[in-house]
Amino acid sequence: MLRRTAFEGFPLDRASHRRREADTLLNEPRAELIVLRAGQPLLEVPARDLHRPLRLAASSRAAVLGADAPTVFLGMEDTTPVFAADAGRQDPTAPGGKLEGLATFMELRQAAGAGMDPGELALLGMARALFDWHARHRFCAACGTPTAAVEGGWKRACGGCGAEHFPRVDPVVIMLPTRRDSCLVGRQKRFPPGMHSALAGFVEPGESIVEACIREIAEEVGLIARGARIVATQPWPFPSQLMVGLIAEVEDGPVTLDTEEIEAAVWLRRQEVEAALQGPIRHPVAGRLWLPPAVAVAHTLMQAWIEAGPT
Repeated sequence: MLRRTAFEGFPLDRASHRRREADTLLNEPRAELIVLRAGQPLLEVPARDLHRPLRLAASSRAAVLGADAPTVFLGMEDTTPVFAADAGRQDPTAPGGKLEGLATFMELRQAAGAGMDPGELALLGMARALFDWHARHRFCAACGTPTAAVEGGWKRACGGCGAEHFPRVDPVVIMLPTRRDSCLVGRQKRFPPGMHSALAGFVEPGESIVEACIREIAEEVGLIARGARIVATQPWPFPSQLMVGLIAEVEDGPVTLDTEEIEAAVWLRRQEVEAALQGPIRHPVAGRLWLPPAVAVAHTLMQAWIEAGPT
């Protein structure tokens, strides 16, 4: 059975058959709206440190954000149409704004680690991924003409050549190489000081998930994996990826780093991983070392490996 991860568990009926009537649904009296700004969700001012997306009546969009605020249809919650709007440069929480004191924008990773309901987190992840896709695909890849969002934000149409463009998802393998009672973790230069994680890379054309996993391990650390098992999958809205988490047993041999990708790698014993998932540890080679938080699928992989016990 696959492990559950953050950003999965979308709570609405996607109602894809109703996307063409999104403009009509937006004007229904019961329609609701969540708001993002630069990828950050608008959350209620927390009570007892619980964070929830602030839901507005869709009819308030013009007054709060402006009539032209980009809007996408997320789905139906029973008979309630639910949308997301991009605030753009507007900040309704600023002094004098209509939501001053009622809500705040928060970085989505921070919200994910702050006890948010899994379904609401999945809702925000989907909205962020959609808005990011729109921002990156304003022009037609076929002819360069500006495109327009249609069908509730689930398609962009080119007014020049008539091409249709749909939201894309990039598959990524993220894998934990293991050898008996140890696993290998690495760090990239862009990581915060001390952070180590599982290895990762994009799936290439003509490649299966397991083939991509084996190739990436060989390229990044020079180890040979004869197979791998999928432990978890995760929609990851930074910007729009599908993370496929695997554990791969590797053969004996030296670690040879691709220094363009990996700055350092260390083997960790099971007890070290268990301790580092709770907070930073001192490692004889890596120094101060810490591992990704629970919101990341890399954390899920390491937890699954610990719970499986020695092989």
